[in-house]
Amino acid sequence: MPARVPAKGFSTFIAFNSCARQSLGLQSRSLCHYRSKCLCLKPSPTPSKRVPHTRQIHATNSRSTASKNPYEVLGVKPDATPAEIKKTYFALARKYHPDTNPDKNARDKFVEIQDAYDILKDETKRATYDQYGSASQTPGFDPNAFAGAGGFGAGFGGGAAGGFPGWAFGGRTGGAEAGDLFEQLFGSAFGAGLGGRGRSQNVRGENIQVGLTINFLEACKGSKKKVTITPVADCSTCSGSGLKSGVKKKNCSACGGSGTRTFVLDNGFQMASTCNACQGAGHTIPRGGECSSCGGSGKVRLKEQVTVDIPMGAEDGMTIRIPNAGDAPLVDKGPRGDLFIRLNVAPSSIFKRQGGNLHYQARIPFHRALLGGVVRVPTLDGDVDVRIPGGTQQGEEMVLKGRGVPLLHGAGKGDLFVKFSLQLPRSLTKRQRELLEAYADDVEKKPSSSQAGKDSKEPLSTDNDASSPDNDKQEKQGSDSEKNEKRATG
Repeated sequence: MPARVPAKGFSTFIAFNSCARQSLGLQSRSLCHYRSKCLCLKPSPTPSKRVPHTRQIHATNSRSTASKNPYEVLGVKPDATPAEIKKTYFALARKYHPDTNPDKNARDKFVEIQDAYDILKDETKRATYDQYGSASQTPGFDPNAFAGAGGFGAGFGGGAAGGFPGWAFGGRTGGAEAGDLFEQLFGSAFGAGLGGRGRSQNVRGENIQVGLTINFLEACKGSKKKVTITPVADCSTCSGSGLKSGVKKKNCSACGGSGTRTFVLDNGFQMASTCNACQGAGHTIPRGGECSSCGGSGKVRLKEQVTVDIPMGAEDGMTIRIPNAGDAPLVDKGPRGDLFIRLNVAPSSIFKRQGGNLHYQARIPFHRALLGGVVRVPTLDGDVDVRIPGGTQQGEEMVLKGRGVPLLHGAGKGDLFVKFSLQLPRSLTKRQRELLEAYADDVEKKPSSSQAGKDSKEPLSTDNDASSPDNDKQEKQGSDSEKNEKRATG
């Protein structure tokens, strides 16, 4: 299906056209020398003579106000605020309401005012009208169709021709690539005339996205899970044709079999949109010729179970792609889309994961931290005994190499980081308290409480104590003085 081109892009395209002709080897012709029908451009019979654009559009019943400017109908400026538009609308509605205005043209005027306000009160409709003009109000118009045309506003920087894929200035591109460009923009007939292959577009089905919740161990060690999907598939009764046996399809009368309908923009250029009558297929099924199983759509919705291989080391949020397990195209035949499974990994109550590494917090009693010993640590493959040295401190870590999560694509395994947290008792027995007090006294170089009790039972020494060295010295001095006195009297 040809891409739809926004009106703003044609000014860029005309400027680019002269450079495109050089690569294509075309004669110097202006774009207006081509006559457009369903956006498949063909050379006019007299290319040397400049002729005006010939607009050919399929007849459609449009609203009477489709070609009228809603700003002019309400008498507001294009940059008017929503409040100003609303105020003007209510004033005009009261003035031209058929129940209060006897003028025979009041009803038509009231309808115009209502239609104009319906466009301008909606931000999306107003923005679409500002960009595409009155063509946006034509039945079947699809503004989202321009997404496939590539961004025309990207500019020509970096050696690329703006939004034209496959073009580069200063280099040489093949005629087939150039034909593909025009085929994408204007249809297969024009693309084939410029070196394209003139092939029909290969329609691909839509992708399917589902979520799958798995537990922590399944994500780390890998597993197989089943998911139930309901993809669109070709009807087995009619092989996807949508027809009863012996019935043939006929060309769509709305688009003439092209699958697209054209619209005229305000600046005179034409724009294509998918035909709503045939959904772009270009053909329809005669009344009464529909397949009884699918109702003429050629498609049915099945219920399937798909086995999903979850690789080792899968992470939360990872998406697994299963090719060709999605929907079949709704129109015509083509390859199925893909199935995307988004994994939701439930968190673990034991480990914390960072990439391929695991973190575990081991609570150990304080005596084990002081004396050292063996601590049991859980891993993905079961519990293991780990010997810790004496004097292990709060918050210290030990690394168990290769005990983490298997890395994707067989790139080894991560590590397990064990962080130790001291566990203190909330109460002690009498013996435990005595032992701890003795340990504390020994650390602080103080006599123990039992030794202090023995010392308290012994008599305290005083200044008059006979065993005191000072008292003995005083007594000796006293006896010497008495002896001297006796000698003096004698």
